[in-house]
Amino acid sequence: MKNKSTISFVGMITIFSFLNYVLFVPTVAYADEEIATVEKGETVPFDGTLFSTAASAKILVELENNKEACLIECNKVTEQKIAELQLQYDILKASRDAIQLKYDETLVIKNGQIDFLQKQVQKPKIPTELTFVLGVVAGVGLTMGSAYALSQIPTK
Repeated sequence: MKNKSTISFVGMITIFSFLNYVLFVPTVAYADEEIATVEKGETVPFDGTLFSTAASAKILVELENNKEACLIECNKVTEQKIAELQLQYDILKASRDAIQLKYDETLVIKNGQIDFLQKQVQKPKIPTELTFVLGVVAGVGLTMGSAYALSQIPTK
């Protein structure tokens, strides 16, 4: 019976030790990469790299500086791209304005020419009968003038 009571006693101690360990020993999930302060001489329950407070502060400052540097670089690149696109836009707008001005000036010239030609077409013309009569009179007058000039030449 002693054997059975010994087994029972050992079982009770094992269960008590297990429950004591589970309930009272701090068991934290170490996979969350939490930074914990450790005093000299303490043991840690995981493998890894241990940083001093100064090294942790230096890493934290470097991370913040890198974040700021990254934001500054991103803003710089963004502003540079905005400036390049604004330049392209301004060049295209100036080109469009120049083309519009050329078109407007050409249109003014063409409209002026059209108006001039329409006035030329609408001018009162000399009637064809009057032109014919004037042509005949001019021809007769020229012929008579030639005949008179020829009659005045002395013959030898």
